[in-house]
Amino acid sequence: MARNSYNLLELDVDKLFEDHKIEEIIEIEKLLDAEIERKRVELRSMVGDRYKDVLAASDAIKNMKTISQQIVDNIQTITDVCEGLITKNEDKEVEDEVKVDSKQDEERELIVLVRLAVFMNDQIWTALDKGDNLTAAQFYLLAQHIHMGLNLTKKEYLEKLPLLKQIGANLQTLRDLIFSRIKMKLEFVEITAEETSSNLNALLLLKNQSTSELLNIFIAHRKTTLNSVMNTSHSSVRVQVSAMVKCLITTIHLLHDCFVCYGDSKKGLIWQQLQNIVEDSSIPTLSKIELPVTPLLIYIPDIVKQFRPKYKSNIEAPTKDKIGLEDWLEATKTSIKSGLEQSLKLVTNVKGLHIIREEALKIELPNQWERICSESGLPETFNVWYYFFQSLITERARELISKKVFSIIKELEKDIGEVLKGDLKTERGETDLRWYSWVEETGDVSRTENTHIGLSMKTLGFSQNIVTLCSKLDGKYLELLVDVSQYLYGREYEDDIIILTHLKNRRKFIDREELESHLRVESTKNSTTLTVFLQDFLKSESNQTLLVARSLVCARFLQAITTLCPHFNKCCTFNGTTDDWSRICSHFTQSSLQFWDKWVDKCAQETDRSAKRQFSDVGVCSMISILLRWDTIEIQEQTEEKVFKSQIKVPLKPSLLLHHLLNKLNNDVSHVLPHTLPKQIHVQFIERNVELILGQYRGLLGRDLNQNQALQFLFDVKFLTTFCIPRENVRLVALSQEICDKLRGKIDPFDLDVFYSYLQNNVKRAVLQSQAILGCLLPSSAQLANLGVGEKFKDQEKDPSVLALSVPSIAFPLFCTFAHQIPSQKTTAVANVQEVAKVSSPRPTKSTPKKSQDPTAAIRSSAAALFGGLTTDWFS
Repeated sequence: MARNSYNLLELDVDKLFEDHKIEEIIEIEKLLDAEIERKRVELRSMVGDRYKDVLAASDAIKNMKTISQQIVDNIQTITDVCEGLITKNEDKEVEDEVKVDSKQDEERELIVLVRLAVFMNDQIWTALDKGDNLTAAQFYLLAQHIHMGLNLTKKEYLEKLPLLKQIGANLQTLRDLIFSRIKMKLEFVEITAEETSSNLNALLLLKNQSTSELLNIFIAHRKTTLNSVMNTSHSSVRVQVSAMVKCLITTIHLLHDCFVCYGDSKKGLIWQQLQNIVEDSSIPTLSKIELPVTPLLIYIPDIVKQFRPKYKSNIEAPTKDKIGLEDWLEATKTSIKSGLEQSLKLVTNVKGLHIIREEALKIELPNQWERICSESGLPETFNVWYYFFQSLITERARELISKKVFSIIKELEKDIGEVLKGDLKTERGETDLRWYSWVEETGDVSRTENTHIGLSMKTLGFSQNIVTLCSKLDGKYLELLVDVSQYLYGREYEDDIIILTHLKNRRKFIDREELESHLRVESTKNSTTLTVFLQDFLKSESNQTLLVARSLVCARFLQAITTLCPHFNKCCTFNGTTDDWSRICSHFTQSSLQFWDKWVDKCAQETDRSAKRQFSDVGVCSMISILLRWDTIEIQEQTEEKVFKSQIKVPLKPSLLLHHLLNKLNNDVSHVLPHTLPKQIHVQFIERNVELILGQYRGLLGRDLNQNQALQFLFDVKFLTTFCIPRENVRLVALSQEICDKLRGKIDPFDLDVFYSYLQNNVKRAVLQSQAILGCLLPSSAQLANLGVGEKFKDQEKDPSVLALSVPSIAFPLFCTFAHQIPSQKTTAVANVQEVAKVSSPRPTKSTPKKSQDPTAAIRSSAAALFGGLTTDWFS
């Protein structure tokens, strides 16, 4: 019959027996029992899921009730026994103890020791899990003591204890584990003095080390800790160095507190803890353990109950003389140097070193740090950063400065090379700067600030190429100064930086003078390689015109560096020492003169070719093409009878031969802006070319010259000598005198006696008239002083004919802005001869805004500023 045929929950028993047979009723009963069991299982499952915690608590409460009842019964039993013993003692003194079977006592003692040995293994594990290595070491020593006692038990009992061997093996494993945990703990970077002392004492109890051995072990573990910090991957070098500094500070602090003295005590924490463990008055090791409640505890032997660890050596803290940290200091310094070598290479600027130093110095030192260092045998002013790291940071700063200065010069050489490889022979090239200097541009004078940068560069003869190169060079040195400023002075760089270092921070900048000196030396040393590069660059140039153009760029660039690079100057003059900068300027000046020599050589070669071509034909027939109008002079001769009048003719101007050559020289000088020429080069240019011209006149002496030719050539030589040859040049003066003497020999002595004084006057007159046009060929401002210029100029002040005649000078070509005056036989127009003040480079100053003004007025002011910038006494 199927189960589903009946509704088991609504069965009617009476009707069931009426409708069904016995067999069917038995089957229904089975189905009913199965359904009841199924419902019971479902109920249990439901209750178990929903009320699991309640059932567990109920079971626990039942167990607690049973255990509590047993404890109460045991206490009552003990109370009854004690009361019985007290009652019996009051009645009668019992002299004989209860006799116990001695064999049974030995077995119970053996059992309790075995159980205690197993229990001690668990206690050691528990202590290790808590990180209490000192307690684990004490428990190990007690367990080892118990194990040794069991090994001394009778052989008949040992045979019954195979567990004893396993206990011994476990103890050896635990010993190794304790050592491993101690090593791991001692090599933590951040660890307290209490933890360090506990672990060292654990090591001391297990190995019975001496004081010096224990100290060496501590230092060895701290070395390992430092190496792990160095070799660990950090986010930056700054973090790595800070971690190392913290590690070393912690090491010194731990050494002092653990070995020297701790708190108010004169002993280190190690010896204080050790005394509390090994002294006779200290608590026995077994008393530190909470033993399980068992009647067998009374059978534990007193030798186990009273066990305390022993330390064979004397408990004596080392003095600072015995600590001996010298070897550790030197070894640590060596280790740090090798460990940080690669890391510091990742720092590519001095500012990064400044950040590292700042971060390290922010680390707080322990209280009473000076006392800690003194008591530990270290100097009172000992500092981890300055002792271990400062020299490395300084050395890295030196390397970075050297690399940066070297890279600056290399980048400059590259930039110069690009300029020199460019087209310098164009109309707007470097060989003729008149297009640049004499053309006014809108950028010459600022309309908003009181600056004349463009105009100033033009007056100095520095083209845009030169200015750009100097700007790049000075900008690189400015970047270098900005980079080192915070490290050296603790502040951003300023042009007029004032060093005011507080006393407490003076040690922080201990290497400032060293790095300043290094920067000065490196800047000086590397600057000399620049001239070598320029000279080597020009050696391979075969084109004479291009060679001269490049030489002029090099010469002007070397002149401009000393003027337009104030930050380069700053790098070479630290601490007020100007000797290095003076040597650099002198070196650049000498090198610049060597480059100018190439221009002088080229001009001299051109002069020589031109002179040879023009002097090749000076015959009688060709003289008409080179002679100018002569001066006609009427002379009188008084006799007794009457007066004889006659006319003579003497040269009035130099010949066209000499005039063309001097114009050519004047143009050559004008192309390179004569006011920017070095004095030495200017004089050298004049002397070399004049010597070549005199050589041509000397070559004419071997020809058959008539008197007119001799007079004109004599006039030319005397004009050239008076105008261009410095009086201190004895060699050229002697050469000129030799030529003049031989030319006078070709003139009739009587005529020469009549003509010579007039010829001399005409030479002076021609020289004075030519000074305005050919003024840049005067070797010095005093060249014409012997002609009486000053006195004649004073006479002309009463009735001046000079409208705006500029002062003749070697420093700047003269403008032809004078009114024409017909020279008489007795007087000539004379200009005062003075030196033109040298144009000094404007010192970089802060630009000050100026009021807005009319644009045309600004243009007019720029023109006036040009003349004002060239010389302060241009017009006179």
